[in-house]
Amino acid sequence: MVRVCISGHLKDYTGRKREFEISNAEDISSLISTLNKIFPGIRDRIFDDQDKTRPFVNIFVNGENIRDGQNENTKLKEDDTVHILPSVAGGLYA
Repeated sequence: MVRVCISGHLKDYTGRKREFEISNAEDISSLISTLNKIFPGIRDRIFDDQDKTRPFVNIFVNGENIRDGQNENTKLKEDDTVHILPSVAGGLYA
């Protein structure tokens, strides 16, 4: 099992659930496919049309950004923790 933690607006796709476990995910790409089967529509918020992580979404495996490694091909193993974090933007105008 891989522990998945979701935050931000992505919780709207998971019924506000923040954490869950996924089995049989060999890499990030297959993890997102499995998530999309459970929570339809979430894939399009994480991946673009080329199955690449959208620039405003950060994915970490055990605290390591997948962009520093093999991106969507980052391998997963039993007891890994995956955090999927959409970027936060905004602010006040002066």
